[in-house]
Amino acid sequence: MEKLLDPLLQEQLTLRTEVEISRQMDDVILKVKAISKKFSIASEDSKSPFKNVLAAATEANASIEAIKNYIRYQVGRSGASRIWKVSKDKKLFATEVVEQIDSLKQDAQEILDRVRRPIPKENPLEQYLTDTKNKAQFIKNIHLKLTRLYLGYLAREHTALVGESKASKNNY
Repeated sequence: MEKLLDPLLQEQLTLRTEVEISRQMDDVILKVKAISKKFSIASEDSKSPFKNVLAAATEANASIEAIKNYIRYQVGRSGASRIWKVSKDKKLFATEVVEQIDSLKQDAQEILDRVRRPIPKENPLEQYLTDTKNKAQFIKNIHLKLTRLYLGYLAREHTALVGESKASKNNY
């Protein structure tokens, strides 16, 4: 069970965390752009298949494993978007998305490291973040937040690419 923090310390932790997440977002968005380009997702389906996945990811009881399971489920579901089954270099788009979600755990660890770096050792916040259970829960929470952001940006990237494709067809 996660040890509760004093409200003032919780606010400090939240602020430090949000600052570090925002610093990490460019890297997350670059991952989204790379996977979108690699799998040419705009050409596979003009209707966004990400809304349902994003809805599942933002449910109150969502977890990383539940989100990944939902994505893998799309591969076998009849009527699911073709995007999930697109294969490049012998890897399905859905598999690559799941792998990128897994890689976000490393981003969460880096965020924790950057949050902790300026905190003095005697500060209760440092002691809180040093506790193994608290640290694991912190990483888990940040990983989930990054996953939700990743899926949101993936949905936006798909919509942007579809719009750009339509616009370029209308201009010619």
